[in-house]
Amino acid sequence: MYKTIWNYISKHSKKSSTASVFLPVLVLEWTVLGLFAGALICLFLHNTTALVKATIVLCSGGYAGLIFGFLGGIFYIYKDAASLPHTATGLYNHQNTHLA
Repeated sequence: MYKTIWNYISKHSKKSSTASVFLPVLVLEWTVLGLFAGALICLFLHNTTALVKATIVLCSGGYAGLIFGFLGGIFYIYKDAASLPHTATGLYNHQNTHLA
C-alpha cells in the first residue's frame, strides 16, 4: 500500500516534494481508517456511555494515524533514502584524502 501511494504521488508531483505530500496523505488515510474501525467497534458496545464510545473512536483514529501513518511513512521514506548512494560521505572521504 505504501509503495502504491508513493508511486501515485511521485507521478503527480515534483520529485522534490514527493515526501512532503506522501507523509500527510498517509497520516490522513490511516486516521480515517482508524476512525472507521473505532466506529465499527462501537457498534458492538451496547452498555457504554457516549463518552467511552467517543474515546474509542478518537483514540483508534489518532493512534492509527500516528503509528501506521506517520511512523510507517517515516520508515518507508527512510528505507527508500537508505538505498540511495551516499554521495555526501563519499565527497567527505575524498576531500580528506587530499588533506593528508
